[in-house]
Amino acid sequence: MYEKILVATMGDYLEEISKHTLGLVEEKECELIGIYVVDTSVPFLTPSKVKEMMKKELNERGKDVINKLEAKLKTPNSTFKGIIVEGDPANEIIKTAEKENVDMIVVGTGKSKIDKHLLGSVTEKIVHSAPCTVLLVKTYQ
Repeated sequence: MYEKILVATMGDYLEEISKHTLGLVEEKECELIGIYVVDTSVPFLTPSKVKEMMKKELNERGKDVINKLEAKLKTPNSTFKGIIVEGDPANEIIKTAEKENVDMIVVGTGKSKIDKHLLGSVTEKIVHSAPCTVLLVKTYQ
């Protein structure tokens, strides 16, 4: 049913997100796309050198997250492609889903026990604007 799945993560909750994604894929042939978005929004008066240092650090973290995600999602019948993009996380995830023509987006809820009655703003935007089915993985206890 789902032949192309976009897995969005900032590195948190890799275990939960991977487990649910693998449950969808099982033994089927599937293309998995992992996406990490470098959030480039910073306060207006942030010095440019600090912005560049932050961007560099977040890109390095993104590479590490994508590598870990690939290792967790590796199956004999699936392929994996990792993508690192810069911009607004929700917008970039939605644009990538459209561009890649995915059947589903897998994303964590990103909230703590205290905030469990609300979705995170990124997740909320994805749910309301995605061009496909969205699987929300409960990422709080």
